[in-house]
Amino acid sequence: MAAAEITLNRKPPLSSSNKKMILFLLLVGCFLYISWLQLGKWFDRPHLLPPSPGSHDTATLTEAKVKEILQALKRHVPAVNQTQLELTSSGAHSLVTLMNPKENYCVGEIVSVRVEMNDYRGKPKTYGGDFILARIHSPELKAGAAGVLEDFNNGTYRVNFTLFWPGSVKVSVLLMHSSEVVSALWRTREFGTDKFIFTGTFRNSTLHETSRCDIHLSTNETVCEFKDERNQESFFCFKPKTLPCETLEYTTSRNSEASCLTQAEKQLLKRSAVGVKIPNDFKDMTVGDCKVGRVPQAAGKCELGVSSPTPSGFFHSGRWSSSYCRMRSFQSASDMNQCLQGKQVYLRGDSTIRQWVEYFGSTLKNLKCSHSSEQHASRTASDKKRNITMSWKNHGFPWVSVNSFFITKGMYIFQELDRLSGGENTVVAISVGQHLRPFPLKLYVTRLMNIKQAVTRLLQRSPLTRVFVKSENTRELKSEMVRMSDWHGYLQNLALKEVFRGVKVGFIDAWDMTVAANTFSIHPPNNIVKNQVTLFLSYLCDDS
Repeated sequence: MAAAEITLNRKPPLSSSNKKMILFLLLVGCFLYISWLQLGKWFDRPHLLPPSPGSHDTATLTEAKVKEILQALKRHVPAVNQTQLELTSSGAHSLVTLMNPKENYCVGEIVSVRVEMNDYRGKPKTYGGDFILARIHSPELKAGAAGVLEDFNNGTYRVNFTLFWPGSVKVSVLLMHSSEVVSALWRTREFGTDKFIFTGTFRNSTLHETSRCDIHLSTNETVCEFKDERNQESFFCFKPKTLPCETLEYTTSRNSEASCLTQAEKQLLKRSAVGVKIPNDFKDMTVGDCKVGRVPQAAGKCELGVSSPTPSGFFHSGRWSSSYCRMRSFQSASDMNQCLQGKQVYLRGDSTIRQWVEYFGSTLKNLKCSHSSEQHASRTASDKKRNITMSWKNHGFPWVSVNSFFITKGMYIFQELDRLSGGENTVVAISVGQHLRPFPLKLYVTRLMNIKQAVTRLLQRSPLTRVFVKSENTRELKSEMVRMSDWHGYLQNLALKEVFRGVKVGFIDAWDMTVAANTFSIHPPNNIVKNQVTLFLSYLCDDS
């Protein structure tokens, strides 16, 4: 019986046709699986987010708003074309004068100085447009605050300072660029499209090819367009000889030798002419802690949607105090952990906000951070005990770096926001700007408008989500000015404030902080980052 049962249960051998059918089905299954994997990567690319209903109307409104903002920003650009050095603004030959001087001042007063710009001959300028940064400071107190500049468009300026602290207070006014340089920088930004050479690397399992990429490619050759349909943002690459467009893996960039500056304009941009201190004709001010005129302590909470004034605060003893809301100290890791407990924090943008996750990782010992050999790879950190997760990811093209920028890992921020469900424990902080300084201002303003609309959609479907926007900071005076001048950052910060005006976001004014601290570094020192984070946490957690 046993032998018979074994005989009865034995399966007949497969026929040749059955074997072929099984092999065919296996091949089809493998093909579908690989296609599915590739499709997932494909949907991570900027050109595949499908348009939503009404996207045409939204695009039209966006275009109109972008045009309106650009027109307003152009009013800051002087219409001059002067390249004779002796006729241009000279910081060393100009003068700062204290208006309505007196022996003593009180905390809370507003003090004004007059800036009279002269050329290299010592003769008064008759038009404005100079790029000037001004601050008050007390070095022994580690105190500083930015001033508010008013351009009278006749070669004279007024700077207003709020006296936030008692003591001996100095006034410092720097001529960053003359109006003539500003005019040249504007022209090179708007019409100089050859500042970088982007190279795209296309790759499949066996081949790799490279080709030129850029925001625009004027050519009759076949190109790959990587386009986000909803937000109408694109970049292009020349099509590789054999590989398809969807195999684009990463881009790199290097500076181009080309420039639309004349030799005379290049002379005006020498390092010695950048950030020149304008001499004062007065001594340091003596400020007392008077009963009358004292500045009131910021009593209100740091609430989302409240506009950030200028100056937005001041440093004292190295600590930043907001001028419009009450900040907590967060001196201990315990306080920070308590504030962040249960939250998912999404940091998106450039490396200046990547510094936040690095700061948190070095300060909170239980927050375990991922590490990668890739310089611009995404960063993640988590504290499982407290249910804290934090991540940083860079923004989409263009990413200016000789290091590889992986396309599938660098989606546009507005695409990332549209994928978030949000919630009361979801926190988003965004910083975009440094990598867009070299490109036409329209690209930056359009990018901001698209981010703003994605933020609006996120808050509509999840009103308890908290969103923050961090402005740019100043950077090195030795930076290549045509591409990376702080004047470009100054215009972009004006645009940032205008785009997010009235939107329920928290604003971290990194520009104001770095001007007040006189810090010129693309990656500000740790104390600046600490104070940015403290303001951020003060929005999140005010227990009073």
